[in-house]
Amino acid sequence: MDTTTFRILDIASAYLGTPLSINQVTGKIKEIHGTAHYANIYTKIHDLQKQSILNLNQTGNSSTIELNFRNYLLTDFLAEMEIKKKIDLLKRKNDLQILFTEMEKQLENIYAIKSICLADFESNIKLNRIELLFLFKGSDNKLPYQHDTVQIYDELQKLQDRHNLRIDALILNESNFFDLIKTDEINPLKEILPRKTAFFCPQAFWNQIKQITETGIKIKVNENQTNPARISDSDLTYNLARFGYKEFGLTIEQGQKFCIEYIITTLLIQNDARRMLAIPIILAKNGARSNLVIFLTQKHGVSGRLLGLMRITNKIKPTKEIGEAVKLLEILNTKEIPANEKDILQKMRLYNAA
Repeated sequence: MDTTTFRILDIASAYLGTPLSINQVTGKIKEIHGTAHYANIYTKIHDLQKQSILNLNQTGNSSTIELNFRNYLLTDFLAEMEIKKKIDLLKRKNDLQILFTEMEKQLENIYAIKSICLADFESNIKLNRIELLFLFKGSDNKLPYQHDTVQIYDELQKLQDRHNLRIDALILNESNFFDLIKTDEINPLKEILPRKTAFFCPQAFWNQIKQITETGIKIKVNENQTNPARISDSDLTYNLARFGYKEFGLTIEQGQKFCIEYIITTLLIQNDARRMLAIPIILAKNGARSNLVIFLTQKHGVSGRLLGLMRITNKIKPTKEIGEAVKLLEILNTKEIPANEKDILQKMRLYNAA
């Protein structure tokens, strides 16, 4: 794959759902790589259109590009792009080859794994951490997926200890992946996709994206990343109301929609005793994706508070999702911060959640 094609596909794949003109593609390539020539990019984009790899759509006086997932070979081109990204990355960070080799060896017998992506590598490695996105085969939430999830956490903990490097993992099955892609809520998956490198089975990853586009869903990723600690109070109030917890005396204004797992993490970070009582209520009324809420609360160092609240919530109003999350947190040796059962029960009854 020539350099210009690689760079164009890299930009087009990172901005799924965002129409980009040829001029914008040129600007983003220059921003990332330091140099870009409009004439060369213009010619190459039209060449890729002739090969049916890209679509060109007329928007006003300019044309915007998008990946043509109807082309059978597109996923092969994108897999080649991902492999080049991986090679370039490991050439620059030669020491990570040992980590990747050990990781793939330790996880090779976990057959549920469909693909693995490295997320936002450049920013994370500066903090001596890496972030991984695992995609599981199938959509069934039952065993053996819980067993495989536990095994992945266990193996990553060993790697983390051996390499003195923090590893956070988001593990999603195809159903979770599909739900998070199609929702209009802001969520971690939509923020990971623009900054990921699919380093294990990239073709399987892009085939999953292709299957989603074939359902007619327009995938729209988020260019910006959310810091749960900085979600505004108005957005927090709005989303709590969406999930069934309206604070008395407050006016609800339209805000940005965040996934429930981000809202739970924000409340845990704030550590406001009154507001944290909202967590059992919205969990009981809505549930939460156990792997996603564990990923976020571990990443932000508040999983101990989550375990304390979830244990009592599961005692008052047991659900499959909360029960699974409690088990996983226990397996991960989470240091539980106990919560007040009497206060939680009283609040849940007040909001008809018990």
